[in-house]
Order: sequence, then C-alpha cells, then structure tokens
Amino acid sequence: MTSKVRVDMAICDHKTLIEAEAQEDGTVKVKIRSTCRDVRDFAKSLPPLTAEDYTSLQGSRVMDLAAHSRLTPTCLIPTAIFNVVWEEVGMISKRHALREKSICIYFEE
Repeated sequence: MTSKVRVDMAICDHKTLIEAEAQEDGTVKVKIRSTCRDVRDFAKSLPPLTAEDYTSLQGSRVMDLAAHSRLTPTCLIPTAIFNVVWEEVGMISKRHALREKSICIYFEE
C-alpha cells in the first residue's frame, strides 16, 4: 500500500508530490517529485526512514537533512513527509485523512 500527499506551496509557486511506502524490513521508503530544485536535492539525500525518523523531531534524519539543506524554515515538505509516513504506517487514519483532504495554514493579516 502506498500513501500520497500533494503539497502546493503557493507563496513560492512550487508543487510537490510525496509518496510513502512501508517496506518489509520496517522502514518507509519516501519518493518525492517536485518543481523545486532545492526539494529535489533534499529528496536525493533522504534514506528509507526508520520509526525514529518519523516519531520524533530530535534525531530525525528528515529534520537533520532539512536543517542542512537549502529548504527554508517555512517549507512544508518536512512536515508533509511526517504526515504521509504517519498515514502509511497507520498513525493517522487514512480514511479520515482522505475525507478531510487537507490541513491548512491561513494568513489572516
């Protein structure tokens, strides 16, 4: 089973599709396609994720790689990776996530 999320970063005008697939060895393989070169470069360095990588910010290779890449602090890609992996491993209900469709940040002023 594969889980997918789409990230539309309207502020920087980039779009990204992230797929997560649980592996038999307990890791999760993450595949990223993006219009953003910095996200594509980040994705090339992302190994299959262990539970430690997606259950904590501290020590997470997702966050470590994000901190040492050209992603901006406002980039939603690391957060989207956590969400799609959580959906893939059952930490977020896939049915509920698909029903709700999105999580949003609204700029009020």
